[in-house]
Amino acid sequence: MTTQTHYFIAVPLPKTLKETFHLYMKELKGHFPYTRWVHPEDLHITLAFLGNLEESQKDKLSTLLSKTATEHQRLSLTLSDLGTFGNPQSPRIFWYGVEKSTELNLIRKSVYDVCEMVGLQLDSRPFHPHITIARKWKGPGSIDPSTLPRHSSLKDTFDVNELILYETHLNRLPKYEEKEIFSLV
Repeated sequence: MTTQTHYFIAVPLPKTLKETFHLYMKELKGHFPYTRWVHPEDLHITLAFLGNLEESQKDKLSTLLSKTATEHQRLSLTLSDLGTFGNPQSPRIFWYGVEKSTELNLIRKSVYDVCEMVGLQLDSRPFHPHITIARKWKGPGSIDPSTLPRHSSLKDTFDVNELILYETHLNRLPKYEEKEIFSLV
């Protein structure tokens, strides 16, 4: 059985921040029973999930993203707090957010515009920039949202210098492979 290759465009985290998250997630595991914690090398902020790409789409996307990246300046983001997506009784995604950033929202809009130009249909939910740190709650009980602030100890600020096209490999760790880097100016 063959599996389709999936791609996404994301903001990478700096190596030092990935190392910080690695230690932090070890601490969180004792408090939050998720079954799948993200490999530290796979931490990122997704801008657009693309799914499967045909080679012609990938080539056109690469050309357009190269140009788009040069239309945006580098920026800094600051970590904010922990949160979840999904049913509060069994949240499927555990994430760390970043403070609001007009610049990041503009970059995301440009990335979406480029993806639509190559014929991709993307998720239409509002953009909520975050770093997924775990998936699949295994209980018992649920997360009490009022306890999250006391575990939200990371407030680091980091620089965003590039966007990356990643390919997903479900059968290995880390799962995400950098396919192309698009430098901001």
